[in-house]
Amino acid sequence: MGRTVVVLGGGISGLAASYHLSRAPCPPKVVLVEGSERLGGWIRSVRGPNGAIFELGPRGIRPAGALGARTLLLVSELGLDSEVLPVRGDHPAAQNRFLYVGGALHALPTGLRGLLRPSPPFSKPLFWAGLRELTKPRGKEPDETVHSFAQRRLGPEGGPHSQTQHSFARPWLSAGASGHFVEV
Repeated sequence: MGRTVVVLGGGISGLAASYHLSRAPCPPKVVLVEGSERLGGWIRSVRGPNGAIFELGPRGIRPAGALGARTLLLVSELGLDSEVLPVRGDHPAAQNRFLYVGGALHALPTGLRGLLRPSPPFSKPLFWAGLRELTKPRGKEPDETVHSFAQRRLGPEGGPHSQTQHSFARPWLSAGASGHFVEV
């Protein structure tokens, strides 16, 4: 009997793990378990009321180094080369960052002044949250999700996608389990 691998979570990590497992020299049977009605995890495009498209989650690839090269190779293997839009580092799109929270765009702070005072949608200054993180002892949990980290450090606004937590998977998955796989 061949081996079976169960991948927990259909976000980018789970999808990549499933893809690479299926392309192994002796590929196992791969079972992908996702707790929501769609794949992609935090990666999602949403059309606003005026027709503008907002990218939720990561929207870019940094093609530097070996990791960037492997990422671009995967993009090519999946036939998505034509979907990549190169943006130079000095382009305004590369220099200005926004968060889409509560139906509105919020510019991320730039410069020291923006880091020392609360900037919507955050209720706490980002500088002090970052400084506290550097001085805080390591937690007891071996891993935590980006969502729980951001919410704990930046306040409730740090986790604007809390509605995407999946009630299906919650009883079985601990924080940070998405994209992990286990042989059965």
